[in-house]
Amino acid sequence: MHAVVTSILSSLLSYQRLSPTPKRYVIAYSGGCDSHALLCALNELRHENPPQLPCSQVVAIHINHGLHEQSDDWEQHCKLVCTELATDFISTQLNLTIPKGESLEAYARAARYDAIRAQLKDGDMLLLAQHQDDQAETLLIQTLRGSGVKGLAAMPGLVCYGSTWQARPMLSLTQIEIEEYAKQQKINWINDPSNDDEKFDRNYLRHQVIPKLKQRWPAMSKTLSRVARHQADTDQLITELALSDWHHCKQDECTQLNIIGMSDLSQVRQKNLLRFWIGEQNGLPMPDSKTCQLLIDQVISASVDAEPELRWADVMVRRYRNVLYVAKQSNTDVPIWQQSWDLSSPLALPDGKSLNVRTAKGQGLMLPAEQAAVNVRFRRGGEKCQLPGRQHRHELKKLMQEWGVPPWQRNQIPLICVGEQVVQIVGFSVCEPYIAKPGQMGVEIYINE
Repeated sequence: MHAVVTSILSSLLSYQRLSPTPKRYVIAYSGGCDSHALLCALNELRHENPPQLPCSQVVAIHINHGLHEQSDDWEQHCKLVCTELATDFISTQLNLTIPKGESLEAYARAARYDAIRAQLKDGDMLLLAQHQDDQAETLLIQTLRGSGVKGLAAMPGLVCYGSTWQARPMLSLTQIEIEEYAKQQKINWINDPSNDDEKFDRNYLRHQVIPKLKQRWPAMSKTLSRVARHQADTDQLITELALSDWHHCKQDECTQLNIIGMSDLSQVRQKNLLRFWIGEQNGLPMPDSKTCQLLIDQVISASVDAEPELRWADVMVRRYRNVLYVAKQSNTDVPIWQQSWDLSSPLALPDGKSLNVRTAKGQGLMLPAEQAAVNVRFRRGGEKCQLPGRQHRHELKKLMQEWGVPPWQRNQIPLICVGEQVVQIVGFSVCEPYIAKPGQMGVEIYINE
């Protein structure tokens, strides 16, 4: 078995200790030297069938970007190779229109990965053909961009995406080793001329900078790959620390963070927690260093009675009392909305959620026998409700202050009304005298996400 195949096998076995045995190995196959070599190595392993690696079905996915006049010829070449290797082949054609101001390289790469992942099935492991020299290039690019630890960790060897996995089994191999294997296998690979276009940062580094660095430091790629692994370890430690701090500071909902708990942390840990909370827990664009400092100085450190907010990209962080709230920015105001409802089926709300009903004996909302029309709307101001056990009706504004509802959420809470009378504040309370008595059948109205 060739040393390249042995190295790939070793990587796959190490991944097998960290993930379930894949149902399929899916290779992102461009037809270039690296992905072609990976395909041949997997084909060899499939036929060797080593007992320690139950070799699953192998599938090649080719993405035709349509950006080169030979794109269709390359697709046919890849299909022919897979036919000769008796390997399943999937191709997808993209019709890309690059938005003004967008990087062609970054936009095409994102579109390629989206198209590939759309073809994955539960239990698949996507195999990418990046190698040690690619890892070194990525680290240099991230360094020149001023990236933090996560960026300097470069490309991970293995990562989980829901019910699928993504792996790079060639990260310990150099470009030279892969090319030597490809030549020995008499592989006829595709040379994409865009890989020589030095207007792209990676190509400029590859052709102009890295050869000079290797003249002085021949082991540069191996050394920088080791640096990336160290940074990946550091990133894991930082993430574990952030997770611990998040458990210490989190509120009832993922979008909320308690400031009192954060006061126990240093500013460095506060920034780390903010990035983790916003990016990892809520899937929103993470704040950069400057924005993190602004969050601490202008939002977290604001006076107790202030209600500050900070916006960037499409993210909005606000504070009410001692709680931070994060959300995606919305360009639309809460609508002036009202809808009649007979309670016989779920009612769609403007935000995409819905109101649902279930019957309950002795609890919930009890409507009059000769009920007037039931309407659902949002607060407009001046509405009142008498809470259970209280003698008087109170304005909803005062009640929501009492309940700690942030001001921007108060006009988004559905109100159940009979005529003009509010009979239930959904998610909070039914109003007297509409509460079901013991033995009576009532209805519980709740919001379904």
